[in-house]
Amino acid sequence: MKIVVLLFSVLVVGCTSVNNAGGNNQNPETFVGIENGNLVYRGGITETSNNAIFALFNDAEVKPSRLLITSQGGEIGAGLDLGQWVKDNGLDVEVERVCASSCANYIFPAANKKYLRKDSVLLWHGSAWQADWSVDDKNRQTFDEYLTGMRKQETEFYASIGVDNLLANYGQSKFSSLDFAQNLFGKGTVGYDYSIADMERFGLKNIILIDGEWDWRKYRPKSADRVKRINVDEGFEFKLRRFEI
Repeated sequence: MKIVVLLFSVLVVGCTSVNNAGGNNQNPETFVGIENGNLVYRGGITETSNNAIFALFNDAEVKPSRLLITSQGGEIGAGLDLGQWVKDNGLDVEVERVCASSCANYIFPAANKKYLRKDSVLLWHGSAWQADWSVDDKNRQTFDEYLTGMRKQETEFYASIGVDNLLANYGQSKFSSLDFAQNLFGKGTVGYDYSIADMERFGLKNIILIDGEWDWRKYRPKSADRVKRINVDEGFEFKLRRFEI
């Protein structure tokens, strides 16, 4: 499991800052359960929490159709597993508070219907296909083998849900290293998001606004500068399997 810890620390740069972007200075309490007929998943995406939600769904006499989630993300493989499960079971997903990193990469896009509240935060900052990885030489071979497997799985996953796998990485070309450097000192931005129209250009369909609006920056002004809004270029052309081994 050491490689999992390593990957998590590299992929989710500044985990506490991601939480701050959602307006919460503490890690959300881990909770997996069923409330009011809906599946609920709060906290980091882990194999343990995944297995718990799978078991609850399998044991339920009346199968829930919606997953409510608040998560700052987790290890790539666990995120892909949960996203694939959401797709396979045709579940809707509602973002309660924040859906960042692996949650935004894999869980939200996999949903049949994608529900956003007026103050739901979506946050991307890279995926298995991002280019900038910081790994020491001692762990390089193990990391490269892991990453190759995750990249193959991620490519197949995005193709299966009809999403351009540039989604999670597009903003990096417009996101400066200074932004990430400043984050180490509790300043600057920790990731990026897109407008609904631009998310649809990547293939994210069936986005439903529960409150008739989605403007989380208005409702969380103290966090507004922590997530950079990325505008997709007019010349962008949708493509499946853009990255593929």
